Amino acid sequence: MSLRKNFDSFTAQHKLRDSQEEFTEAVYRFRAAEEANTPNLIALKREMEFLGRKLEYYRQCDYTGQPIEGYAEWSVLPERCPKPAWV
Repeated sequence: MSLRKNFDSFTAQHKLRDSQEEFTEAVYRFRAAEEANTPNLIALKREMEFLGRKLEYYRQCDYTGQPIEGYAEWSVLPERCPKPAWV
């Protein structure tokens, strides 16, 4: 298996494979942190869940034949919740 570290993903299959590798690495990081009971456990879990949703989106695009434009779940939103009108 050839690893494509530090390379751009050109095809949908490459993007899918790269996102699978990212997710797998995140799972291993989370499990290691869980065993060691490190303080960054919540951040690692959020990263793992984000990469899981990204992988699911890439799989759906690949299986339906849609182009993979990129995945920006919350990164395009400035805030998760809008400020109240009275502030």
